[in-house]
Amino acid sequence: MALSMEEQRMLDEMERQLAIDDPKLASRLNAFGAQRMPGAFTSHRAKTISGLLALALIAAVTIMMFVVSPYGAHRAGSPHTPSTSSKPPAGAQKTG
Repeated sequence: MALSMEEQRMLDEMERQLAIDDPKLASRLNAFGAQRMPGAFTSHRAKTISGLLALALIAAVTIMMFVVSPYGAHRAGSPHTPSTSSKPPAGAQKTG
């Protein structure tokens, strides 16, 4: 969630005041490297594209899991399932 300009101004002022009041603490907090990456995923287009890519990846993984699962091999017409037409009916007897 983005801050309003007023909130950002207040936060910057608090940061400056902290640096003046306790420079050692301010330098320790800055050492954490909490610097934001400039422009990374800030545009609506970048967020939309990354969301669609994530959705496509999830769909691809789901499909691949179905294909390699034991249930994927038991589809109708699959070469791995025995054909029922090659078996004689259960009550049939050979004549001859």
